[in-house]
Amino acid sequence: MSTASTAGSAERALERMRRYTTGSFVGIVVVFVAMGLFQLLGVELSPVSSWVSVTGMLVAGATAGYVVYHWEKRPSPGWIETGALVLCCAAWVATALVRGTPGVALVVALAIGTVVARDREHRSRRAIIGAIVLFAPIGAAALLHPGQNWIPWLAVTSVSYVLAVGLALFTIYTWGLYLEIDAARRGAAALAVAQERYRFAADLHDIQGHTLHVIRLKTRLAGRLLDSDPAAARQHLAEAEALIEETLANTRSLAFGDREVALAAELANAVELFSAAGIRCIVDGDPAATRADELFGLTLRETTTNILRHSQARSVGITIEPGRLEIVNDGSPDASRPPSGLGRLGERFEEVGGMLRTRSHGGSFTTEAVLP
Repeated sequence: MSTASTAGSAERALERMRRYTTGSFVGIVVVFVAMGLFQLLGVELSPVSSWVSVTGMLVAGATAGYVVYHWEKRPSPGWIETGALVLCCAAWVATALVRGTPGVALVVALAIGTVVARDREHRSRRAIIGAIVLFAPIGAAALLHPGQNWIPWLAVTSVSYVLAVGLALFTIYTWGLYLEIDAARRGAAALAVAQERYRFAADLHDIQGHTLHVIRLKTRLAGRLLDSDPAAARQHLAEAEALIEETLANTRSLAFGDREVALAAELANAVELFSAAGIRCIVDGDPAATRADELFGLTLRETTTNILRHSQARSVGITIEPGRLEIVNDGSPDASRPPSGLGRLGERFEEVGGMLRTRSHGGSFTTEAVLP
């Protein structure tokens, strides 16, 4: 799957989650309106109170639906939302003053609670203002009609407001968690791409850096032998040309992901290179007796390149055991440090529970690779 199609799929999933959250939120409004209407049917009211209560329920329900529909992706114009809330609060005040039904508080509280929960910076202050807007009409109505029992009004309004704010906060919180998970997924995908590019660059460095150094060595030998032994010079040039062809083939294999590194082939190549450079090489062990052919092959290739490039070695010892590869060379600088190529390989060993370490002592440099 391409990067573009993966990103498109993620965007579609995010949009589906957004629609689901918005739909659930709007569904809550419908449930609250239905609860208020059912309560209205079970309460005996005067004709005026009934009409005011029904009108207040519809106005509050429409306002609550509008507010929650625009809760995240499609922010509504401020003047429209403010006007809708003012109309909703007016309906609530009228309902309280004519002693309609407290069920209107269900949807009024939901509209106000959603606006309160949506603003993180001023949430506490908005919550206090919302509570004042809800409870002030009840206090004013109680002063005008002291003989009526206003406890049910206070109870319904309190429960509705707490429930509305809680539902809004929970919905917004779960949406925030989903956004964090989506951001983490995107970060993981970007990191995977970066790691793959890093691996590709490291492998390309191993292929071309090693081969270019060998080609330079063979062309130098050919230059020295050009006058004294033309046949040997031509042989070295032919080998250099063959290495160029092999490098091109390995680069193509790396690009298409089918490149393999064999320890036996790398060992034979290393012995030949050390011999051509006048370095005595002693091999102890059989490459067929160990596992992790590719990692050990890459280690031997990188170490061979480092010995030819950075040391004045006269002898190299290669020890191969099941699960272990050790390469020791002399002629190492006193202040030598682990080359970066081996450092990158060490990370790959750690990924499979192994270890790649180097040490320098008395002009001898040791590279040891171990796998479980």
